[in-house]
Order: sequence, then C-alpha cells, then structure tokens
Amino acid sequence: MCSFSFFSVLATSKSHREMYLTKVAGETCQTEQLGEAWTSPTPVTCYLDCIASYPDGCFSTVYNEATGACIPGGLAFGKIDSFNESIPRSSPENALYYVNSTTPACNTSNGFALYEMCGTTVCLYLSTSKDWIEGAAEFCDDMHSTLFIANTWARFALFWSVSLTYLNTDTFLWLRRNSEHEPFFWGNGEPFSDKMNALWEPNQPDNHDNYDYCVEARHQNRPDLYGLNDVSCWTKRAFICESNV
Repeated sequence: MCSFSFFSVLATSKSHREMYLTKVAGETCQTEQLGEAWTSPTPVTCYLDCIASYPDGCFSTVYNEATGACIPGGLAFGKIDSFNESIPRSSPENALYYVNSTTPACNTSNGFALYEMCGTTVCLYLSTSKDWIEGAAEFCDDMHSTLFIANTWARFALFWSVSLTYLNTDTFLWLRRNSEHEPFFWGNGEPFSDKMNALWEPNQPDNHDNYDYCVEARHQNRPDLYGLNDVSCWTKRAFICESNV
C-alpha cells in the first residue's frame, strides 16, 4: 500500500527541488541503514533531517509513527531474499519513505519501455530471442543501449523482478570474469563487491563447466530458486538492454 507526500527541498541557495515522498508499508520496498536513528515529529521532517545529515546518500527513511523513530536509509530497493541487512524489519508501525529517481528519457517506438520499482526507474528493452553474451552486448549497442548492469541493490531487485515476471526464462546480466581465478566485474568495469556475494545461488559460483565466466538468473522451470549462477559465455540466454540515449 502506497501514499504520497509532496514537498520542496532547498537544493541550492537560490533554488528549490520539488519531490514526492512515497510511503510503503510492509517489506515491499527496503533500504540499507546509513546510521543511528533519531526522533522526528513527522515523516517529512524525518526525511529532511536525513538529507541534511547525508546529503549525498539519503534517498529513503524508515519512520515509526507511534514512536517518531527515524532511521536514515540509502536507495530503496525491492525485497531481496538473500540480503539480510535490509530494513525495515517486520513491524506494523514501521513504514519506508522514499523519493523517486529522475525518470529517464525513453523512446518507446523501438520496443523500449519504462520499468519502476521502489523509486528506481529505467528504460529497458526485453529480448525476444536468445544470444551468447557478446552477441547480446552487440545487439544492445546497436539499439543505443547497454546490456543491463545490476550493480546496486535497487538495480538488482528491479532486474530480478523484470526478468522473472516478463521473460520468465534464464537471463544474462552484464557481469563476467576473464578466468577462473579472477574476480567478477560489471560490464562498466566496476568490481563485483564482496557484499553482493549474497546474490549468488547457494554453492555458486562453482565453475561447473570449467569456463563459466558469465552470469545468469535461472528462472526457467525454477520458480523458487533465487540468486545468480555462473554459466558459459557461449550459452545462449535471454537478455535485457538499458537505453543510454
């Protein structure tokens, strides 16, 4: 269940930034705690205090209307089954408040569409065929887009939801390594962080076929399996492109 609050925030000494604060009850959306909690009289003052304390990192708060407890949070994201450090915990009094990211431009005439989850909005093309990883990357490039990189909790939760709900088949994301003994990295060169190891399936990665240097979400005939699996880059999989126009 969602509700919205509209307010403006002083962005510079001469301008204001208008925002919509979205309230989500339950655990539909979650966040990472940035620091210690404090007490605020309202959800809006809670969020304003949060961005004053964390101007570059606060994008959400968890607020308890019964006690006024305010917990600062980073980017909100959809529930991730294997990540145990997220908030809010199950409590009828706690609610998550987040601000939506800027909606990107999206040319829908060539099959792209906007997808949103917990404040993160992206312009995506969902493949109608399967390809090996370099073929998928080249296809996306020809569409003025990039093979999807899920390098934050928010982007991973959105990727998982979209690939499971709309493709419902094994799906590449732009994460790979160059050899068995080298670390995984995202398609933009960013390292795969130790914290994100929580995203692997149990007992993965295992390099089962000796050259499993790419990564997939295994959805086909596995409705209850959560997490990533290493796979050969020559395997053909569905894929998702993100517009960079």
